[in-house]
Amino acid sequence: MRVRRGLLFWGLFLIPLGAVPLLVRAGVVDAATVARAWRLWPVILIALGLAIVAGRSQLAVIGTAVTAVILGLAAGGALATGSPWFGVLGDCAIGRDVTSHEDQTGTFTSTATVRLDLSCGDFQLATQGGSDWALHADFNGPPPVVAAAPNALEVTSPTSGNGRRQSWNVKVPSSAIGGLDIHAAAGSGTADLAGATITSVTAGGDAFDLTIDAGSATIGRIDATMNAGRSRITLGPGRVSGSLSVNAGAIDLCVPAGSQLQIRLTDQLTFAHNLDDRGLVKSGGMWTRSGPDSESVIDLTVDGAAASFTLDPQGGCR
Repeated sequence: MRVRRGLLFWGLFLIPLGAVPLLVRAGVVDAATVARAWRLWPVILIALGLAIVAGRSQLAVIGTAVTAVILGLAAGGALATGSPWFGVLGDCAIGRDVTSHEDQTGTFTSTATVRLDLSCGDFQLATQGGSDWALHADFNGPPPVVAAAPNALEVTSPTSGNGRRQSWNVKVPSSAIGGLDIHAAAGSGTADLAGATITSVTAGGDAFDLTIDAGSATIGRIDATMNAGRSRITLGPGRVSGSLSVNAGAIDLCVPAGSQLQIRLTDQLTFAHNLDDRGLVKSGGMWTRSGPDSESVIDLTVDGAAASFTLDPQGGCR
């Protein structure tokens, strides 16, 4: 019988990819143990070497199987514990050490939209009183591009010097933010929205570790998409709608204890979640949970592939 190595690889890769996060979530395997196992990352290189050497020999099938299992275990461990992949990518290929600095300030005179577009590095966004905004940027190569108006602030990585790390510290007035738009790749970022009332938050990331803390904020809608990365999102009381999507990564969501939940989620082999463990009841493709706070309703669509979604993880969403 002829074995199709491509199908064999993907089959053996997907099994541990999904199994490791499930075992960690069920408490069968300790997350700290999985995290420490990443110190053995050179085994991945050995597996790839075996696959190359055995590629045209009688051991081809064995080499494919070993490679698939090892890579699946590595990917599953990354999903379960959060992020050696993302941290490595977050260092960026060039210009890890920043050499230049820049400060800019301005004032919003009406409700404003804030947009961050970071292609390499990290950012910290936080709210403050008053109506002024401020940016402190550390960078290697060209500075970030800043476009400001009385009702808008946009900070963008320069089009030249791609792959050079930037670090942004952004302060915005909590009373003047109407919309927040984040696009980021290869790094990490935190948005602390304390005290803000925001109509919509949109976030997209590639190989990024993003934390959005809106536990003491009011958000009307949130839409987040993560590819090969991780999102940690904390929502506060009130009515929130939106969508969360993740591919080859993880999303953690923390919600107020008394809130009512409506989550549309399609089960599939490579997308793990813990909604049943958190007391939600499934009816068709909808998971619901009643709560005493009728004014706090969280209505979300969640989907993913080769990924995990964790509601109210132990230890919170930080």
